[in-house]
Amino acid sequence: MDTTSELEKRIQEKLALREERRLLRQNHTQRQMIEIDERIKRYSLVADRLMETIIRPQIERLKQCFEAINAPQWETTRHACKLLFKHTSEFPATAALEVGVSRDGEGKTILVQYDASILPLFIRFDGKDQLSMPLEWVDEAKIAAWIEEKVLQFVDAYMSLETAEQYQAENIATDPVCGMSVNKTDAPAKMDYQRRTYYFCIDDCRKKFAENPSRYLTGSRTAPEPK
Repeated sequence: MDTTSELEKRIQEKLALREERRLLRQNHTQRQMIEIDERIKRYSLVADRLMETIIRPQIERLKQCFEAINAPQWETTRHACKLLFKHTSEFPATAALEVGVSRDGEGKTILVQYDASILPLFIRFDGKDQLSMPLEWVDEAKIAAWIEEKVLQFVDAYMSLETAEQYQAENIATDPVCGMSVNKTDAPAKMDYQRRTYYFCIDDCRKKFAENPSRYLTGSRTAPEPK
């Protein structure tokens, strides 16, 4: 028996098997890429619909509600909406809220993402979350309810800036007549005197101060003025 010929035959069989496996892997990879491409196309359609019918309208509604309070800046991309809130005396922090749609690498799962921030942060606030569901089974009602809840959580946190002591410390003034603490941003009365603004808990205190400012600024008052 020609052992050399037999060896060559067995080697050629192994090489042929290798080529067969290589072609199978190649075909499998090609099919996978076609499937992924089709899923990504479907994802784009679903994400576009979610942005158009749920995400953009809800974020725009939030923007409209705050127009008269602290009008936020609007930023939007194809699959994300973001609001930026500037630092003001009433809301002494910068804040941002972004809601968008993404996917996993293979396009099998759709991801609705919530990302919010308040800086500086002195309150308990959960600013990141994500809702995931199969691309083939997208529950739009569930997504809408989830985003609504996240928006309301952000609103609660942002509105707390108006009352949280850590944020409002610089806005607190003392009524020179009665000694009560008053927030400058919503004081019932105020008055400028000698290039300084004084704040009052009620207008009666302002009137008493206006009649004789020096009485309340020289330290001669030993007890709060009766109202």
